[in-house]
Amino acid sequence: MIKTKKNKLINLISSYLFKTKYIYLVNLSGLTDNQIFDWRKNCYKHKIKLKFIKNTLLKKSIRNSKFEIFNKFLKGPTTLMTSNNVNGPALIINNYKKKISLKKEYLKAAFIEDILYSGDSQLKTLITLKSKNELLLDIIFYLKFELRNFLLNLKKKFNIIIYYLKLIKKTRNE
Repeated sequence: MIKTKKNKLINLISSYLFKTKYIYLVNLSGLTDNQIFDWRKNCYKHKIKLKFIKNTLLKKSIRNSKFEIFNKFLKGPTTLMTSNNVNGPALIINNYKKKISLKKEYLKAAFIEDILYSGDSQLKTLITLKSKNELLLDIIFYLKFELRNFLLNLKKKFNIIIYYLKLIKKTRNE
């Protein structure tokens, strides 16, 4: 490949990685063509991008960046899965592990919200992860629920106080 073309490709991969929220490195070696086709189809259905990139190009693309931590995982066949859904790729990997029932590790590493997860042992954690927006929504709904309960309790207490004040006023007038 011509050096200028290679440099453009490296810059393209680098900018692509910085625009993506959730990055997964997987090893799809050992799968048949039909299984890889099915994997691609699932990725497409869930709006997950699947890219087969040479390790050397990926290493050059992540040089001097926060993704340089991936270097130790770039041995052997590596496929890049990217998504704007925090646990979409993890769900696909987990479903495939169950479907094919292989003991092989598919997940090499994942980079989510500036945290590195490595290996299939982290798959359960990745499946249950929520994005920052989902967590904020959970907190807002929880606070809303608690505030509503607080106001209802306050209203009950206020009604009781008013009742007793009226009762006291009534007894004084008599």
